Amino acid sequence: MTLLQKRKLRLIAKRIIRNDKKRKLYLLNLHWLKIKKKKLRRRKKTLIKLFKERRLQYLRSMLKSA
Repeated sequence: MTLLQKRKLRLIAKRIIRNDKKRKLYLLNLHWLKIKKKKLRRRKKTLIKLFKERRLQYLRSMLKSA
């Protein structure tokens, strides 16, 4: 969905639905599943990085003590 399409969708949502919060939120968050998956991918990446760092630290400490 392009920026122009999103803007039009928001304008329509504003015009049509001023008080109905549920429908307004639905129209604004049509791609909630994509956003959720993207967040999960980012989270997984960072967790993998942290795991690798911890493992390297552990190995380095083992080598120092040996």
